[in-house]
Amino acid sequence: MKIACLLGQGFEDSEFRIPYDRLKKEGYEVDVIGVKAGEELKGYKGKEKVKAEKSIDEAKPDDYDALLIPGGQSPDHLRVNAKMVEFVKAFDRSGKLLAAVCHGPQLLIAAHLVKGRTLTAWQTIQDDLKQIGANVKDEPVVIDRNWITSRKPDDLGAFSDAILEHLEGSDTERPNSGASQPTAHP
Repeated sequence: MKIACLLGQGFEDSEFRIPYDRLKKEGYEVDVIGVKAGEELKGYKGKEKVKAEKSIDEAKPDDYDALLIPGGQSPDHLRVNAKMVEFVKAFDRSGKLLAAVCHGPQLLIAAHLVKGRTLTAWQTIQDDLKQIGANVKDEPVVIDRNWITSRKPDDLGAFSDAILEHLEGSDTERPNSGASQPTAHP
């Protein structure tokens, strides 16, 4: 299985590294997709540096089984790029797993996808989400259909677990892991 990771400058170091390493350890192929292929992307805290393996011009949502959007400043930088936003929209239409943490939902906001959805995010983003009609829960992991969202670095273990459970589980019955799973959607 292939996973797309949308990444820009100033990503939250751990929000990239922890889920990325967990996915790789479990045998998943993860492509780091940036604005330009080969561009060196630096984490906000300066602990991580990674090169974009593909540009957004090369990436096609149909080539991937899941999408990972780490937080930090990266989503704010990426949401001004129309191709990044269109990638997120197209990926969501596919119904495949979309996982976003911390500020990651800023890309979902830019793609006009959050109204009526249930999710979580960093505290300041939670207010933005509420104002545009999302059902926001202040919980470590929130699962709504094909979306898995988390709030912050402290939640990364549970976030990574939920992603792996979704990828390894069936579409009808997955373990809950204590995460919220809304059954009715407005």
